[in-house]
Amino acid sequence: MMDDGRAAALAVIDAIDDGSRRATMRHLHEIILEALPGIDIAVYDYGGGALIGYGGYDYSNSKGPAGRWFSIGIANRKAYVALYAMAGMPDGHYLVESMPEKFPGMKIGRSCVNMTKPERVEDDTIRYLAQASWEQFKDGFHRPARTKST
Repeated sequence: MMDDGRAAALAVIDAIDDGSRRATMRHLHEIILEALPGIDIAVYDYGGGALIGYGGYDYSNSKGPAGRWFSIGIANRKAYVALYAMAGMPDGHYLVESMPEKFPGMKIGRSCVNMTKPERVEDDTIRYLAQASWEQFKDGFHRPARTKST
């Protein structure tokens, strides 16, 4: 049920001891919900803690159905707030990797940003990542068509 996911997400956010980290998580949550009204929400146990995932989809691998994952997510980690965006690019990279200038002074992984300085990230960037990721996964898991590099 959609309301259960929303309530679980709010419980995760409200349980964060650090006031500034809690405020960052709440702000990201609100921006994502604004960008994706009516999106489904689930809480995943990932990396030893709770991760709030938005826009769930079923995925498979070469052996068949593998599980359920999210198109965009947030998590409170030990030293930062993590922002995950699963959208891929035709060149095989993740969307997050293609926009490091939007996350100045922060570590960017394949599909994750360690938001050590969340005040430097514009809300429009979060909206864009949420919408682009959901657009790619709203009809299920599909790898982007890869382009050949010349």
